[in-house]
Amino acid sequence: MKGSWLVSCFTLTLALWAQGIDAPQNYRAARISSAATDGSNLDMVVVGPRAAHQVAKLTGPGRIVHLWFTIMTDEENYLSTTRLKMFWDGAAQPAVDVPFGEFFLLGHNRVRQVNTVFLSVEARPELNHNLANKNVAGFNCYFPMPYSKGARITLENGSDKPLRLLYYHVDYQKWPAPPSPLRFHALHRRSQPEPYPGPEAGARQARNPEGKGNHVVLDVRGRGHLVGVSLSVDAAGQGWWEGDEMLWIDGEARPSILGTGTEDYFGGAFGFRREYNNLYHGVSFLEKVPGRSDWQAGLFTVYRFHAPDPIPFTRSLCMTIERGHNNHRRDSTYSSVAYYYLDSP
Repeated sequence: MKGSWLVSCFTLTLALWAQGIDAPQNYRAARISSAATDGSNLDMVVVGPRAAHQVAKLTGPGRIVHLWFTIMTDEENYLSTTRLKMFWDGAAQPAVDVPFGEFFLLGHNRVRQVNTVFLSVEARPELNHNLANKNVAGFNCYFPMPYSKGARITLENGSDKPLRLLYYHVDYQKWPAPPSPLRFHALHRRSQPEPYPGPEAGARQARNPEGKGNHVVLDVRGRGHLVGVSLSVDAAGQGWWEGDEMLWIDGEARPSILGTGTEDYFGGAFGFRREYNNLYHGVSFLEKVPGRSDWQAGLFTVYRFHAPDPIPFTRSLCMTIERGHNNHRRDSTYSSVAYYYLDSP
């Protein structure tokens, strides 16, 4: 385990060198934060019930390179009732509109330690003995987010309880010209459970070549590339991870990227049996549900980042995933986030 982590760190270091980390940097570093400007230690803001807070409003060309948040609230489910939104270049519609927890690979309202190439969460609820709500953490994002005219980030509190303490940093670069023509996007999709069709629907000989009834992860028009997927599943029973991913690139009639099972796409094998974090894939959340005797049932969040292998498209991309083989586990709840870059805000 230690050896594989060292190899991953060495690989990431080489990637940073390849990006010119040792070359002159032609931008000005800047930050917007919740810091008190009067020099006090009151470095937080309060977001009222059913209210929103504008985290940042930036002008001119630039690139956001790091986000950090931490939240204290009495709302037990704040990871799902809080939404993170991002807007680029004056667009009216958000390019990012995702439940806060799911954006950070936590889809079941409880924090976990997460360490990936783009997202990390520093969580130790078992040590928070002095906090009334121990379900808190430091949330970090390292997706590069370029813009040409400006950027706006908001956090929306959908709870009847206030966010009593919101702290944040937005670290960004001021550029003399737009650093990239692409814009970062994150799309949240959810498939509600349906009646269980029975085990015969998931038999090996059952076929679903067209992906009928699949959970839709992304269906987008334009030019860009896919860089990651997270999937949170409230699994009712066995077989859900036998669902295949299918990707149609640029309007093709049949998917040119076809998977062999959910656990295979997300870098595992023979199911998901424990939580683990790797740079590009992992299981960020796994918890059994009392009363579900099936060992494959429970709450899962899994992720895959295409940092070394982005999936480009010039006209369109559609990605779906079966809810079990032939969608025979459609009685499970599927919720996903697609992370991608697109040539429009």
